[in-house]
Amino acid sequence: MLSKQVAYDAVQKELNNRTARIQTAFDDLNKALKSESKSTAGDKHETGRAMAQLEQEKLSNQLLQIVNLKEALAKVDPKEDHKRVQYGSLVNTSNGVFFFSVGLGKIEINGYDVFCITATTPLGQLLIGKRQGDTIKMGGKAMKILDIL
Repeated sequence: MLSKQVAYDAVQKELNNRTARIQTAFDDLNKALKSESKSTAGDKHETGRAMAQLEQEKLSNQLLQIVNLKEALAKVDPKEDHKRVQYGSLVNTSNGVFFFSVGLGKIEINGYDVFCITATTPLGQLLIGKRQGDTIKMGGKAMKILDIL
């Protein structure tokens, strides 16, 4: 089983990697805009600039979303163990490992597939408040909680 600190650090690293990728795309877009010839005339030039501005807005929104995810992750105390599943819990089940933090989906951590989910997901709603040894059913499949950190 993974430690919660390892999972927390991996999620933080993933968010930083996503930030770096978006920032690189943003920088590349700005370079392309600056290098575009000022002498280009006509609709093609204006359309290109408008498309680039839309892409800048999209990237800015993605960066804002990641900032929000980082703020949410900062509320997790990786040193705190839980007796019940709650925000910040690392939950080992018969069907996989779940980290209740931010919604990143599946990430690989030290050979484990860890699903980073929020309490607002259907599975999250079923698991919240449960204890080690409890079993839930989702989609006709039983899932037993083996460990909670």
